[in-house]
Amino acid sequence: MDVFKQLFHAFLGYAVELAKLIPIMLFAFKFNLQPMKRTVIISACSIAILVLAVVSGIEEYVPIYSYLGIVLTILIAKGENRILYTLTGFLGISLLDMLTATVFIAISGDSYERVIDDTLGRLFINALNIVVVAAVCLASRHVSSRKRGAMSIKIGRPYLILIILGEISLLSFMTIFQLNDSTIEGADKAMAIALGIGSAVFLLTAFIMVTNYFSKNYYKGISEMNEKLVKSQERYYTMLLQKEDETRKFRHDIYNHLNCMRLLFKDKKYDELENYFNRLGISILELRSEFQIGNDLISAILKDVMDKHSEVSVEIIGKLPASIRLDNTDVCTIFYNLFDNAFAAAEVSEKKSVDISIKLLAENLFFTIKNTVLCKVEIENNVLITNKQDNERHGFGSGNAVMCAEKNGGVLTYKCSDTHFEAELILPNID
Repeated sequence: MDVFKQLFHAFLGYAVELAKLIPIMLFAFKFNLQPMKRTVIISACSIAILVLAVVSGIEEYVPIYSYLGIVLTILIAKGENRILYTLTGFLGISLLDMLTATVFIAISGDSYERVIDDTLGRLFINALNIVVVAAVCLASRHVSSRKRGAMSIKIGRPYLILIILGEISLLSFMTIFQLNDSTIEGADKAMAIALGIGSAVFLLTAFIMVTNYFSKNYYKGISEMNEKLVKSQERYYTMLLQKEDETRKFRHDIYNHLNCMRLLFKDKKYDELENYFNRLGISILELRSEFQIGNDLISAILKDVMDKHSEVSVEIIGKLPASIRLDNTDVCTIFYNLFDNAFAAAEVSEKKSVDISIKLLAENLFFTIKNTVLCKVEIENNVLITNKQDNERHGFGSGNAVMCAEKNGGVLTYKCSDTHFEAELILPNID
């Protein structure tokens, strides 16, 4: 076969594999890509390796583009357990490819040898599953939107290993069946149907197991958020009751204060009167709630975070509406993450300060929170790229907050300099 024809077939097969595997990783498994520069370099290296494999003749004996697809996906994906997830996705796609080929041969009456020898025909059959992958990705997105998309939940390692073992077992059985039979006739059709049903049952069982895992963890996350909200509100309203009690006491004593000041003024003891005024002014200031920013729930969250980071100074400009259209879970996802990340990062910085700006323009909320940082946080495509230490302090929950803002029709963007980190939230029709 001509080298250029081999290159064409190899690139086509590589493109088909990546068109199935990468969308599964990004949209079904919710992984992110590595920074663009690194992704492009790794992709270029993989193409160079593929060319070398074809030119050297290795591709004739080993379908190297499939293995290159696995390696490339592992290297450009960013997230925990990406190797297991990539293997799960690849084996699942392979299972679909073999199932599609079996169905095609059973219907057409063709042989496995002819399908294997016809490179373009084999690639065409494999390419049919791009539609299936697209449907899976759309279904995953639909489920994610119904679950509010606020939390990024991934399957645990034991579940992944169990699914991989099941995929390998089923693939091995199907491979042996295909190797032993060149055509599917008579009893072999029954075997093919049984394999097809077995594959479908396995995929359905795996899907149900994963769905149950997601549901359990989703509602566990909702429960934890609600518990966090209840505790924040409890502390906030306890503080309000204490302030109210102090206000009642002050109102009770105000008449006596006025009498004392009148006597000091009558006796022309102006220095003592000035000191009395100053002490009284301090008492009045202590009665003011410095945690109220318009909305009771968000004020409660702010107070809760401020109490944990008492060394951080805060300046607040503007106020939120008393009621906003977001539900409590979304409020917690967005504002608790913004406050917690900002105060945690500011606490380990030199100046330890947080500035909050709130503006309302035609029922649109413009909320900005700016904090000092110990060192610059790298950001690419609105994703925080930090080392482990900084990520624990600043990046936790930042992606969830972005997804939740987008789900509510808003935008949350991050930017950072050498001294300050800034998050800007825009939410339309906030009332």
